[in-house]
Order: sequence, then structure tokens, then C-alpha cells
Amino acid sequence: MMSEPNRLHPITIVFSVIKNIKETIVPIFFYFIVFIVREDAKDQIQFEGFGPWVNFVPYLILILIFFIMVLSGIIKWYRYTFRIEDKELRIEYGLFVKKKRYIPFDRIQSLDFSEGILHRPFGLVKVKVETAGGDHQKSEAEMSAIKKEDALALRRLITESKNREKESEDIIETVGVTPKQSILYKISPKQLLFFASTSGRAGVVVLAVLGFGSQFDELIPFDKIFKEMEHIAKVGYTLIAILVAIGMFLAWLVSVFMAYLKYNDFTLEKVEGDLVITRGLLEKRTTTIPIKKVQAVTIQESLFRQPFGYASVSVEYAGGSILDENTEGLLIPVVKKKKIGQILEETLSDYTFDIDFIGAPKRAMRRFFFIKMFVAAILTILLSIWLWPYSLIAIFLVIAAWILGLLQYKSAGWNMTDTQLALRYRGLDQQTTYMRKNRMQSLNMSVNWFQRRADLATVETSVMSGGGAHFHVKHLNAEDVRMIYEWYRPAKKE
Repeated sequence: MMSEPNRLHPITIVFSVIKNIKETIVPIFFYFIVFIVREDAKDQIQFEGFGPWVNFVPYLILILIFFIMVLSGIIKWYRYTFRIEDKELRIEYGLFVKKKRYIPFDRIQSLDFSEGILHRPFGLVKVKVETAGGDHQKSEAEMSAIKKEDALALRRLITESKNREKESEDIIETVGVTPKQSILYKISPKQLLFFASTSGRAGVVVLAVLGFGSQFDELIPFDKIFKEMEHIAKVGYTLIAILVAIGMFLAWLVSVFMAYLKYNDFTLEKVEGDLVITRGLLEKRTTTIPIKKVQAVTIQESLFRQPFGYASVSVEYAGGSILDENTEGLLIPVVKKKKIGQILEETLSDYTFDIDFIGAPKRAMRRFFFIKMFVAAILTILLSIWLWPYSLIAIFLVIAAWILGLLQYKSAGWNMTDTQLALRYRGLDQQTTYMRKNRMQSLNMSVNWFQRRADLATVETSVMSGGGAHFHVKHLNAEDVRMIYEWYRPAKKE
């Protein structure tokens, strides 16, 4: 029974040891470099006279550290208990000092599950407790390994406790009732491959490799590598371009592989009043989003996917840390844009997706690309002076700036109904955000000197979410922006 104190699965000890090793892997690595790998004369003189046993001291220290890690993991596992009492999730934990955390059911927004490689053979899950108004950087509480059936039973208990006005005993008796659920979206193998191939994460992989390499600049002979690169540069820039292209291709392959693992078997379900997302191959994650807490819906069309008519859908969520680095607020990774309304119209019935947008006026067009082209032209001149004549290829930066500005002009737009505001805008990717009037936290209208001359303005809005979310469209007709402002202002007074 969950009313009795329960401990996590003993494999939690292994997780604790692995976590400690990961946190100390760099010091341990350098420890080996200094005390074990290096066997120069100075070290031999230093240890002379202490006998051969002194050579084993570094290993004994490592064994002692590992023993302490295991012992602390056992103590943490033994002292961590959880139970259900008086409509609260009560957790007690602490290595040396016993701590207690009581979380009322009505504060719990969701329980998010994840299954790692070590969880699955034992039928276990990791549970993250998300609460209203919690820290968006971390969850309210975590249970690193409990049985999946116990986690599901706990979720049902919390859901039924919040939805029914009965005593706890009655709720516990009905814990076996299966809630209504329906699959709204499930990624197909072709969609997954397309999504992974167009994820645009190659740059992230390159930065991660460079960042990791910079941590070992004392061990990796970068100076020697750069000198070799100087010899290669003398051969010609063509070879350098080929090497860079090969590196970017390998980074793209890695990004495809990572996205494939992360979003494998992505499924979106509606379970009573919640949206439940499951995904992952090596680590299976489950995320729950209460529908009533959705603050805004954003449709994103990347430069790679938009020509094919594909888009992704994400949400902004009020309270808790649900939109962390693991979920990214993603509802649908990739789908034909014309099907989004059909998929979500019943679940998010308060939103209207099939609408027409009012764009920016023609007089605003040059303001979208003039500054970009000017900056690109200055950069092209500087590069041409430095790397003449090869840098003349940088002239394409000016062309790219013009194309991007033109795309941003065509994307800029808005739509308004009695209860909903929709804004469309573009950085590199085109984004369309739908917001309910009663969910908006603020709306601002701004006009700079250049906009005032052309009777233009910028509209900016925000909604409540775990990390805060802001949306804006530049260079709209000033009269249109004033109309949007007047539409929102009465609700602000209330």
C-alpha cells in the first residue's frame, strides 16, 4: 500500500555511484595522469626508501573513494522513503540530516516518467514531480527508480483525487480504473528519418566537440595541430574547404543519430484532461501536460522543412519545469502543416488554427533587410581585405541577408478574433504563435524613430510559462497595432 513508507528500488545505489563517478571523472582522469601514467625520475626519487608498496597507494586511494561512493549510495537509498497520506505525497530523505518534503496533490501538475537502459530490465521508471509555481530549472522532487505499475498507480491516485470529491479510502479502492485515452499523433519511421535529417543540430554538435576539447588544452597538442594546419593551408584553401565539409558532414550524421535516438517512437496521447508524450529509444521518457495549463501554441516551420509543407508544434506551459531541456515543449516533432488543425482541433478546442493573416505593408519591406545587407556588406569588405581574393565569395552574405529579410517580411503577420491573437514572425525559422486573450500576461506597442516616419509599429506579447515566453512582430501597420492594443486593454483592466 502506498500509505506505508516505500523505498526506491535497490538499483538506485548503482545510479548514485554512476552519478558520483560522472561528477568526479575529470579529477580522477588527471589523478591517473599525474600519479600513475607519469613515471619519471623525479617521482622515483621521491618514493625511494618507502618500499615497493608505495606504488600501490594511488590505487588504494581510488578504491577507498569508490568504497565511499558505494557506502553513501546505500545510505541514501536506505533513508529515502515515500508514501501517500492525507492527499499528500510525502518524501523523506537525507544522507546525514533527515529531510521531509510534503507535496499536496492539488499542487502537483504532472508526473513525468523516463526509462533508461538500466530501468527497463526491471520494469522501473524514474519519476519527476512537477508542481504549480515550481522552479523551472528543476523538478519539485525525483524518484530515481520505482516500479512502473506503482508509478502509474500514483498518477491515477493524484488524478482521481483532484477530479473527485471523495475520501482517500474511496479513491484508493478505484485505483485500477483505466482512464480514457486516445492517440493523437505517432511518428512514422519516414517522418522520424526526415525529422532527424532536418533537425539542424550539426552546429550544436560542433560547438559541443570544441567545448569538450577546450577542457583538455593542456593534454592535447593544439599548437602542433595548428602548425600542421598551417602547412595544409599552404597547399590551398580548397583542401581546407574539403576538410571543413567532411567535418560538417560527420557532425550532421552525429546529429541525425542523436535525434533518432531521442525522438524514436514519439507518441502524443490524450488521457482524460492531459496530453501525454512518450519518446526515446535508449531512454524512454513520458511527459504529461495538463491541457488547461497550455498558455500558447506555436507552429514552427524551419528553412529545411517549410518547402516540403512540414512543421512542428510546441506549447508554452504555465507553472512547473515541464519545458526543460528534455521536453522542449514539443507536442508534434514533424507533420504536414495542413493536418495540424485536424489533429488538435478537438483537444485544444479553444484555439483556431485555420486562419488568414494580415501581413506587413509594402512600405515596411526594406526595413527588414536594409540593416542586414549593410552589416553583411561591411563584413564582406573586411574579409576581402584580409583574405583577398578568396574572400570575394563573402559577397553571398549580402545576397543571403537580402533573402532572409525578404522572407521575414513575407512571414510577418497577425490575426485577431474575439478571444485569440495569432502572431507570425521569423528569425531563421517561421513561427506562428496562437494565444488566448485570457492567457496573455502583457501586450506592448512600441514605435522607434524610423518606424514613426513610415507609420509602422512593433507589437510584443508574453504568456506565463515555466521559463517565460515572449513573442513579437516588427514593422506592422501602426493602426493595426493600435487596434490589437485596444483589443487587449479591457482585459488588462479587469
